[in-house]
Amino acid sequence: MKFIIILLIALSGAGAYLYLNPEVWQPWVKDTPLEPAPTKTQVYKWQDANGQWQITDHPPTGKTPYENLEYTSDANIVPSIPVDD
Repeated sequence: MKFIIILLIALSGAGAYLYLNPEVWQPWVKDTPLEPAPTKTQVYKWQDANGQWQITDHPPTGKTPYENLEYTSDANIVPSIPVDD
């Protein structure tokens, strides 16, 4: 009985360590069926009546022309900060 309790405590400790430190286990599952596939996000880019660009998760109403963009969750789409000279 003591062996089972010690084994459960050891497995719980190992599980907590791996959960809190994903950099340890992520290389093990890379390129395997266990690795989650990047999810895709669809957004719509269009200009409003004032000429301002809008990016939303739903297309604009009416006949406003828009661009359909699709990104994966592993892509950085945040614009960089402009550098002042």
